[in-house]
Amino acid sequence: MDLAAEARYLYAALFPRQPDPLVVERYCEAHRLLFPDRPASPLVARIVERRLDAEAIEYALRRQPEGRELTRKLQILSYLAETRPAGQDEFVNRRDRRGVAMLAVAGAALRSAWKRLKGELLVRRHGLR
Repeated sequence: MDLAAEARYLYAALFPRQPDPLVVERYCEAHRLLFPDRPASPLVARIVERRLDAEAIEYALRRQPEGRELTRKLQILSYLAETRPAGQDEFVNRRDRRGVAMLAVAGAALRSAWKRLKGELLVRRHGLR
């Protein structure tokens, strides 16, 4: 599987914009360092090929041995995105908006519950465990 395509697909699962080319390049470098001489993950390959919700599946498999590589790959992309100027607004709140923040936290709790359920369904439906 093409690592750059994998990086772009997984990045899109986490963020609402295209990744910076430097993020994709560094993801490929990190992948080669962290997963040397290992075959491509069949789980990640299936997720990308079938265009499944990687975030939901990661949430469902987070504490399972099968999901460790997917979790690490999403973490790598998050760490790389955090260092880029285009990603700063995803990680840093520059305004005092307590009311909006409280609503966002409540919305995130509901979204998390939905993602967990969706992930469990996708794992079962596509035989990812």
